[in-house]
Formats: sequence, structure tokens, C-alpha cells
Amino acid sequence: MTLPLPSRAVRIATTLLRRAILGRVPRLFDAAYYRANHPDVARSGIDPFLHYVWRGAAQDRDPSADFDTAFYRRQSGPTRLDPVRHYLRVGAKAGLDPNPAFSTLMYVARYPDVGRAGVNPLVHYRQDGRAEGRVAAPSASQPEAWVPFEGVREAHRWAYPAQGSSRFALTLRRDVPVPVCPDFLPRLCLVLTLDGNEIDGLVQSLDTFPAAAADTFTLAVDVTLRPHPPRPTLVVALEECFHGPGPEGAVLLRYAEARIWDVLPERPRVLRICPAGALALRVL
Repeated sequence: MTLPLPSRAVRIATTLLRRAILGRVPRLFDAAYYRANHPDVARSGIDPFLHYVWRGAAQDRDPSADFDTAFYRRQSGPTRLDPVRHYLRVGAKAGLDPNPAFSTLMYVARYPDVGRAGVNPLVHYRQDGRAEGRVAAPSASQPEAWVPFEGVREAHRWAYPAQGSSRFALTLRRDVPVPVCPDFLPRLCLVLTLDGNEIDGLVQSLDTFPAAAADTFTLAVDVTLRPHPPRPTLVVALEECFHGPGPEGAVLLRYAEARIWDVLPERPRVLRICPAGALALRVL
């Protein structure tokens, strides 16, 4: 991409500033990935790593395909360093994990040569281990690290009711056109806190709605009306999911399959696998 002259000037100036203040770009930071996934940074011409340190990390932007900023910050808490440099200097030794699909301690335990060499486990996996066929075990840093979450970034796990709200509505629909859902995710997890009646209603509706005559079906939830469990009870994993903004603050979704997980047992289990569909989600 050819930058206009002002952006080229910004690129040169901020690169020099980054070198003076931060030094070299860490090997876990992928500048091409950062620009591609954050077009505003690419258009501005600002040095990608400088942007990540100053703003991007606080906005939970991811520095590479193998590093989930929000997931890492939940483990590390507030730090003076940005998450990438913190993981390289402190976090890996403390057993923190860079993404839900990578356990730092399990990688070193499985491949002691990595530990003996003093190489950061994720750096090794990115540069050599993946090509060598070495296995990365899922992180176990969260008690809620259930099977449907494996490989799914924190930002792609949407909790309802949302923080600060006690009500939401999930509406199954037939009239969600493809153009209004431009953003693609291999899997989007809806993390729901429902009581037994709501679980039964949602499972039955997702399963039967494609063959039903109605154009819409809405499940409205208000956790203040009657007792609800203290933690999520259901995960709806929407496979091959497209999403986009809808009216009145709703989010519209289209998906190829809905896999419903009961996450109350110690080992979550699949309740139902439902066909392709579309729905709208709105915080009330």
C-alpha cells in the first residue's frame, strides 16, 4: 500500500520515535497483522508497535494471530509494560498464557529442550514448533476454559446478560440479509445465564425454528424477575458466523450451525446441534 505524503512522514517520524523510546519490535509482534486488522493504524502511517504500546493494548487490540491481549490482561492484571513485552520478560516465567489455545507450562513440560534453550515458548512455537508439528495444549488458566472456548478469543465470547445490565432479548429471525452481516468469525460463543425453563425454551426454539411457520421468535430474559444461577449455564457456539449492527443497538448474526453446550457439569456436554439460522441480540 502506498501511503500519502503526510502518512509517510508520520511513519518515518514515529518509527524513529519508537526506536528511541522502545527499541526493537519484539518477535511476538506482527506489524503486518496489526495493520491488516486495524486499518485506522495503516491509514495513519503510525508505527504499529508504538500504537500498540500507547493505545492498542488498552483497547484490547491483538498484536498477532497468536496473542490475545484481552485474555492475557485478565491473567496479568495491570502492568507497567504492554502485554507483549510483559509476557516475554515476566509472564512466560510465571506461567501466564498468551491465548486460549496455548498453555505456556504445558509446552515447556512437553518439550524440555525449549526450556533448556531459554527460548520463550510462544516464540519457539511460532518460529519452529508449529512447522515441526509440535503440539500446543489449550490454556487452563481460567476455570471457565470449557471445550467450546478452545481457540476462541476472549473478544469473541459474548456474555448475556451483559455487564451492567440485567435484561436481554434473543430473537430468531428469517429476514437477516447477507449484506448486513459483513464480519466473519469461525466461531462466536454466546455465554448465557439462563434458568431451566429458559434453557429448555431456547434449545427447542433453535432446533425447531427453521421448520416452523413463524417469522420470528423472541426469548426475553430478565434475571431480576426470579432467581437465576450465579454463573453462566449455557454456551451457544455459532459456527461460521457472520455478524453486523442492527436496529436499536441490536447485533444481527447469521451462522452455519448452532452447537448448544450445557456448562453446568464439571465436564460440559453438548445438548443439541441445531441447523443454520439467523438471530438478533439486544441488551434491554
